[in-house]
Amino acid sequence: MFRRIAVFFIFFIGLTASMAYAQQISLSGKVSSQSGKVISGAIVSLSGQKLIDTTDAAGNYSFTGGTFLINPSRIAPNSEKISFNNGVFVLSLSKPSPVVIEIFDIKGNLLERISDLAVSTGNYRFDLSSRSLSVNVMLIRISIGKNISTYRYVPMKNNTHIITTAVTGFSNGNKVLAKTLAAVDTLNVTASGYVSKAVAISSYTGVQNITMDSIALAKFSFFVTSLQGLQELSGSTNGFGGDLRFHHTGQGAGLLGADSICQCLAEKSMPGSKVKIWRAFLSVSKDVNGKQVNAIDRIGSGPWYDRLGRLVGSTIKDLQQTRPNADPAIKNDLPNEYGVPNHQPDPNLPAVDNHQFITGSDSLGKLYSSTSTCQDWTSVAATGSKPRCGLSWPQSFGGGGGGFGRQNWLSVWDLWGCEAGIDLTNNDGGGKPGVYTIGNGGGYGGFYCFALNP
Repeated sequence: MFRRIAVFFIFFIGLTASMAYAQQISLSGKVSSQSGKVISGAIVSLSGQKLIDTTDAAGNYSFTGGTFLINPSRIAPNSEKISFNNGVFVLSLSKPSPVVIEIFDIKGNLLERISDLAVSTGNYRFDLSSRSLSVNVMLIRISIGKNISTYRYVPMKNNTHIITTAVTGFSNGNKVLAKTLAAVDTLNVTASGYVSKAVAISSYTGVQNITMDSIALAKFSFFVTSLQGLQELSGSTNGFGGDLRFHHTGQGAGLLGADSICQCLAEKSMPGSKVKIWRAFLSVSKDVNGKQVNAIDRIGSGPWYDRLGRLVGSTIKDLQQTRPNADPAIKNDLPNEYGVPNHQPDPNLPAVDNHQFITGSDSLGKLYSSTSTCQDWTSVAATGSKPRCGLSWPQSFGGGGGGFGRQNWLSVWDLWGCEAGIDLTNNDGGGKPGVYTIGNGGGYGGFYCFALNP
């Protein structure tokens, strides 16, 4: 009934029978929309087992057959201590280990993933209270090397403990963190016209039905980050500079943080648009997996529209031009998250020089060099990296401005440095010598944001 795209992998672990047990995979379910409409052709995958299936005409999927081993020692680490106090996780590591923290909603949907692949011996702190998500009931999965613990986080008032026979827990003032059954894998679901979903599962057997949200928002899939938006999210008048981690940690944190910034600004501008998959147009030499990423390869295939529904580009080739093949009203002055031309974001004030937008990319949207990304967007060091930028609107001072190098929106020149700072002075030319801020010469460290869904 189902067309299997990948084969089962059988994992043999050198453990005695008393330490591990085998189980057959027998997982099935139905994928449907919030209104109850079945979704056929949805792609369903099990991350840990490298399995993929496609839903049939009735929306059903199924994984059956293969054998896997469960090691009980993975459920709760014995050698590493995890504590929770004042909204902060403290992981006491007895040896250097990779750490991954995943936050899910109560339905198992993945909300955020923080990874640090090289944590040294000692205490590792993760401040959950700083997340806006901390007001919700959540599942927190903590992986220390191969050891996994999963907790249920419950914000409560006037409670200092939790009473249940299913879990054991401990309290932290008016918040309760309770140990719960560890998730064994993640079920990923994608379907055309719907928001992609990742669901944590606690067993490879049983029925797991998936409900997906349709994408029914107005066309909005591109903007340039406004100065005001970056100031508000960074909490600094100088913005983020070259460090875009935005609460993320570990390798690849700069790119993940920049994506989160895009999502936050999009949601504030158009409530509900956070369900679209937002990506910062930034290249890096190493992502979370240690691989090079080109900005042009991570933004989908188009089309893309600004906040007011005006076309920015229909295809990748439309973007790989000196100026994007966009609506004439925005082609030479790309708009911010509110659809306002960014050259003059406040219509009551004169235009400002803010056209330098970081990309770390060449004119085709591919990585320019390993030294053009502020250490993969994690550093505000004054020297050592000169971030590559494009121009959100063409430069035209000094009688020039007609050349390629003064118009390209993806790649035009290297900036002075990665320090946080702004420079909005008109006719500032090439910037002030000896000033290593990311905005020197006309900018503030802004970047472009794209959504994978129109």
